[in-house]
Amino acid sequence: HVARNTVVLAYQHLVDEGFLVARERSGYYVNEDILRDRVQVAAPTATTSRIKWSHYLRFRPTVQRNLSKPANWQQYPYPFVYGQIDPNLFPTAEWRECCRDAASIAAIHAWSSDRIDQDDPELVEQIHTRVLPRRGVWAQPDEILVTLGAQQALYLIADLLLTARHTVAMEDPGYPDARNIFTARTAQVQPLTVDRQGLVPGPGLSGCQYVYVTPSHQFPTTVTLSRERRELLLAQAIKDGFLVIEDDYESEFNFRGEPTPALKSLDREGVVIYVGSLSKTLAPGLRMGFMVAPAEFIREARALRRLMTRHPPANNQLIVAQFLRRGYHDALVRRLSHVLKDRWQAMHTALTQHLPGWPVNPSFGGSS
Repeated sequence: HVARNTVVLAYQHLVDEGFLVARERSGYYVNEDILRDRVQVAAPTATTSRIKWSHYLRFRPTVQRNLSKPANWQQYPYPFVYGQIDPNLFPTAEWRECCRDAASIAAIHAWSSDRIDQDDPELVEQIHTRVLPRRGVWAQPDEILVTLGAQQALYLIADLLLTARHTVAMEDPGYPDARNIFTARTAQVQPLTVDRQGLVPGPGLSGCQYVYVTPSHQFPTTVTLSRERRELLLAQAIKDGFLVIEDDYESEFNFRGEPTPALKSLDREGVVIYVGSLSKTLAPGLRMGFMVAPAEFIREARALRRLMTRHPPANNQLIVAQFLRRGYHDALVRRLSHVLKDRWQAMHTALTQHLPGWPVNPSFGGSS
């Protein structure tokens, strides 16, 4: 049995939503305007397209070598996949608090309007005053651009700088998606040797216009580029006239020794374009990154981003800004560092104990 008032309220709600119309002394009827608004289209027939898309596609990303992950990889008992934070460590209560505040009437009025190509000023301020100084990087707000993860930053950089006549040098082994972004624009991607001190500067950089490097936590070996190598790389960049693209990948999780300042912090000539990520520590699905470069370059990158996505979702930017401002991100990084270091040590001990005949190269940490 259902109370009469409940039924009346249900019908009234359907009327308010436009699904029903009430006719005096007659009853409730389905609103015919709903049906009129639908476009009448015949059901598609089973036909084979005669269009040969290979004649139209100027580029086929599917033929590139990519990392392959099963669709249900997160359901595996032991998902050995790099760069993925344990979702059980996600700060649910703190994130929910920031989401709730970003959903207030005043906040909605602030972020729901079309900002065209502008970022949330509070998020830029938090990156400027809190995130970058921790890495030894100092930049003005007009030298910072928020991106949909570090990967969009790399895409924007490549689109603005690379042509088929340019040569890009990068670590080998290195980040596959960065390589694919570069090879989409030039076939001249020069592999660079990596050893236990990271990328090896030297003759391999000759003739390059750009060098992509992950100095804080090399992908995939996890080694950290030594201070001496960093200075050699910057000196060679100034001498030979190439730019360095620094991907500060997982700089938060170095478990051997003191954290190393970003390569950008040593740059006195403006030869380094810095790329960072906030979603790597918080949640990869959030897709929140940023780049730091001279204001002239950032203006062009902002204009290009406008053509692609205008700007990252403004509500997410505000939530992340509040998460940073309240110190929740700092607390999360400390917690992750503690938990991941324990797991890192346990893995190293287990490998040494159970695979005594196998050489185990010491890693520097990270989420993997």
